[in-house]
Amino acid sequence: AGGSAVRIARALWLVVVLLAIVHRSAADDDDLTEYPEITCGSVIKLQHEGTGFLLHSHDVKWGSGSTQQSVTAHTNRDDFNSLWVVRGAHGVECRQGKVVRDGQTIRLTHHSTGRNLHSHAHQSPLSRQQEISCYGDNREGDQGDDWIITGEGGKLRRGGKLRLQHVVTQRWLHSHSQRFTHQNCGQQCPILGQQEVTGFREENDINNWWTSAEGFYFPAE
Repeated sequence: AGGSAVRIARALWLVVVLLAIVHRSAADDDDLTEYPEITCGSVIKLQHEGTGFLLHSHDVKWGSGSTQQSVTAHTNRDDFNSLWVVRGAHGVECRQGKVVRDGQTIRLTHHSTGRNLHSHAHQSPLSRQQEISCYGDNREGDQGDDWIITGEGGKLRRGGKLRLQHVVTQRWLHSHSQRFTHQNCGQQCPILGQQEVTGFREENDINNWWTSAEGFYFPAE
């Protein structure tokens, strides 16, 4: 019963978020200064700067490596599985509306499944870099969920460029043009056409950059 209540509450909140995103996108697509700062509690999308794909997950497990929930990048801008909740680091509360500062350690929780963006010492399936997954239950995992967020020019705002460095392994959240096909993923591939997301060792690689895209940005306190 408790699990059903949580799922219902999450579904209702998702409806509110999606309505807010539609309204806000229509109202201020050309005005990136409204609620400009990234704040805790905000539900946002991250768009890969180089390819335009969105950071994405759903309840599909990796078939190798950790076998945890897969993380990819997706083209569909309307897919709610590309929504992420900005939260404080593992074991650290961050009040709704508190401004996220450049260099702060945060978590990104996948809105639909309640698992956290995560990495560890497993190889990614295509490029053999570092695997990215979602981990945890009911929004709680471990220190492998922690990421240092840095913005271009020290600024973290909607529409701005940012990078995420994994605290434990020091790898950078990264994507590139390698995609899942029938040849590398099988005929029944559940992530066909999606793009690999990895942890990458080179700090200055252009493919480490993401943009904070549309979403529901809580006003700063």
